[in-house]
Amino acid sequence: MTAVSDLAAEPSHADRLHVFLVAARHARAALRAIEDGLWMSGAELCGLSLRPVGQIVEGVVRLKGLNDPQADRLADRLASGLGVQGVRVEHHVGLK
Repeated sequence: MTAVSDLAAEPSHADRLHVFLVAARHARAALRAIEDGLWMSGAELCGLSLRPVGQIVEGVVRLKGLNDPQADRLADRLASGLGVQGVRVEHHVGLK
């Protein structure tokens, strides 16, 4: 049985920030995957950056408004985007 104090200490998904690292062959592939994922998730965009890293482009996307399982599903969706080579998601509490 879960104690009431344990429930109160558990952060809501509104307090969670998820950072997605998206590696893609080119900027257009990264942006398409991110745009599609953002639209489907309904999450709040907190930040977006793209930078070339060798022969790929790395996108860093910061989103709020998702719980951890939703963020994991979004990472899977992003990874399935055409031209996307890999995705990693980090779950944070209390970051802005």
